[in-house]
Amino acid sequence: MRTFRSFTLSILLFAFLLSARGGHIAETLSLSAGWNAVYLESTPDAPAPADFFADLPQVERVGCYESSVYSSLAQIASDGTSIAQKPAAFLVWERGKETDSTLKEILGGRVYFVYATAAAEKSFYGRPCCPQTSWQKSDGGFATVIGVSIPAGETVSSLVYFGEGPLGTDAAKKPHSVGGVSAAAPEFTQMMSFRGAPTLNGGTAYAFEGDSVADWPGVVRVTVPSSSGGLEFKSGVPLQSMEIANAGRTNRTLRVSLAPGELAGERVPPMQIFLKATGTSASKWVPFETHDFELAPGESRQIVLSVDITQIAPEGGEYAALVAVSDHSGTKMRVRVPVTVSAEGESEDSAAYPKGLWYGNVEVSQVDQMSDGVPVAAGGSMRLNAMVFIGADGVPKLMQRVNTGGRRISCVFPDLAHNALPATSGTFGDLLQFDWVVAEDAKDNPFRHAWHPDHAKGFAVTNRLALSWRTEDGESTWKYAPEEVTYGICTWTLGGLSGSGEITTRGTFALKRILPVLKMEE
Repeated sequence: MRTFRSFTLSILLFAFLLSARGGHIAETLSLSAGWNAVYLESTPDAPAPADFFADLPQVERVGCYESSVYSSLAQIASDGTSIAQKPAAFLVWERGKETDSTLKEILGGRVYFVYATAAAEKSFYGRPCCPQTSWQKSDGGFATVIGVSIPAGETVSSLVYFGEGPLGTDAAKKPHSVGGVSAAAPEFTQMMSFRGAPTLNGGTAYAFEGDSVADWPGVVRVTVPSSSGGLEFKSGVPLQSMEIANAGRTNRTLRVSLAPGELAGERVPPMQIFLKATGTSASKWVPFETHDFELAPGESRQIVLSVDITQIAPEGGEYAALVAVSDHSGTKMRVRVPVTVSAEGESEDSAAYPKGLWYGNVEVSQVDQMSDGVPVAAGGSMRLNAMVFIGADGVPKLMQRVNTGGRRISCVFPDLAHNALPATSGTFGDLLQFDWVVAEDAKDNPFRHAWHPDHAKGFAVTNRLALSWRTEDGESTWKYAPEEVTYGICTWTLGGLSGSGEITTRGTFALKRILPVLKMEE
């Protein structure tokens, strides 16, 4: 048994701090009389120690290292200069001495030493953090105290959980529990096991002696490129990404899943994940559910997520959930990331998908022989700009010109006499058809020449533009993607050009929603 009297443990648990929103998890803090070392995975909504421990009068003292001011492991910067190292700051809160206490917040992703005069228990909801633990060399004491994150009610062997880290297998079998009843300092006792390695509990912290320095959070490493520590989808932010990595020494299966927040009333948003299609090298957006990734030691994978806004009601709303990353290969380690979606309600400047202005092109590369009606490859291709607007009434209109942002946008379809041509039939995203006629005396009739007496009038030309959101095999191409680009097959049929009948051209189209508005100035 050892007693640590100077309270200078090097606890380095770096975690991303969370914003005011995000999916919550439920945690239970169980304390015994005397000293306890507990690991909190989440930050409570009321993080002030006096508030958090208000219903636990048994708690008299709480200590924690402030990881944000502790020295970086890096000693030399990329330019060759040395990095100034900061001293560790041990923060303490004492009941009745709040003014003098240095610990101001209870934050997730950290180990806390809690002294209680009697056994106590507290259940609460908080926003989870991604742990990043720095292991330090021992110097006459315990250099690292680290918590265990596994599903509630389960246990894990210390060798399985820590054996692939910087300790190695021998030291991983020798965790020390934290206890003692003297208010002066906690005691550290090596846990013994008659066979194998000691069993560890989730939410509890254990002390180790080590001889190396390393950043190692466990076999599961999750990195979120956001200062909030979560994935925040706001209006105008369609994509978010996170990185998962196998930080162990053996092959691992990391399971990534979307889970509901554990606080009542939190709704799971409709999420998508960008994955490679089975049997191909191409990637596509698929519903985000549960997905397994086989990763070699040190291998990482970028996880790209989006919100399917087509599944969100026009009135918008708030959503909160969790992305859980867990080791499916034995350690049971898990990391949970809070997800927040803030969807604005529909307005003139924020139209519900697919309303708004779509701009792109039609490229025809086939033409029929007029007699058999079957288009064949032409000698080349012709690309024409196209513009479709869907306003508040939901009716698609083929546009010839619009004014927006102080500039004028114009394109070929339709002719000058029909600036906003409503669809003749069909639905945007399925099969849409536009019909119009270029009159014999229209200014843009190609067979009219106003300055030639024999060509003051041309002859009427009928037009039918059909847009089909289907592949050659009949598979629908209509699916929301955050880049808001849609594509399919088009046919453009012209009549009146020859006495032999209609001419049909065929090709593809691609449109991008460039303005999510309900009104346009024509």
